[in-house]
Amino acid sequence: MSAEVKALLALLVIMVLGWVGYQVLFDTGSAARIVLRDVQGDVRVETGGREAAATVGGQIGASDRLVSGQDGRAVLAFGADSRVTLEPNTSVQITSVDATGVKLSLENGRVLATVRPGGPVLGLSAAGQTITASDAEFTVVRSLDAVGVESTRGSVTVDGAEVAAGSRTLFPVDGTPLQMPVSNTLLLQMVWPAQKRTAASQVRVTGTTEPGARVQARTGAGTALATAGSDGVFAFDIGIAEGENTVAVEVINVFGQVSAADWQVSRDSSPPAIGVQIDVPR
Repeated sequence: MSAEVKALLALLVIMVLGWVGYQVLFDTGSAARIVLRDVQGDVRVETGGREAAATVGGQIGASDRLVSGQDGRAVLAFGADSRVTLEPNTSVQITSVDATGVKLSLENGRVLATVRPGGPVLGLSAAGQTITASDAEFTVVRSLDAVGVESTRGSVTVDGAEVAAGSRTLFPVDGTPLQMPVSNTLLLQMVWPAQKRTAASQVRVTGTTEPGARVQARTGAGTALATAGSDGVFAFDIGIAEGENTVAVEVINVFGQVSAADWQVSRDSSPPAIGVQIDVPR
């Protein structure tokens, strides 16, 4: 066998091995497999009661659980360039993986999903909501009291109802779903009391933000929490200390957007001086 033929055969073997390795690592074209395409920071895989560090190229199967830590991030790849990205502090369990699609359960945290047409359908459940997409890009967030779905491309359905591109829907655990457009900033409009001096031990905190957003107010006397209603309005009282006070208000929505405002108020609860005039007879 000539040297040229040997070199050609060697090159052919290298190309075949490279192609096989790429298929195994990135799972292109396989509708019945989920592969870890990227892993950063603290990410763990729980399989059959055993826990191990997640590694790039590792295959994830049904009933497996993937958990990202505070600095963790992982990309799950399936089908032809479809993927689900786990953000930090997120937990996902694989419900099923087969030729019809991939089903995941979001236990907590935030995932970003890209689903390409012609590949497996992605089904994602969170707190009783079932999100389905066959050609879309979207975000799903699960907090203690709500599930948020934001669509940036394509069609996403939640229990059969569409979340259109450029919109988001909030599903409170106890309450009616709230629909709103996607915004790069979180609305916060405050209505402060007219008087900046008071003898009262509390002041009223009133404002408007995104429906369902959590509101926190702080002063030197304590902290108060509230949730904006379906119209975005919130109103509650917070204690203030004697003297000068800063009332700091921060709102955060389920998607992690934050806005803040503050106000100065002075408390003087000392009683007014009472003058007494005594007439002395001459």
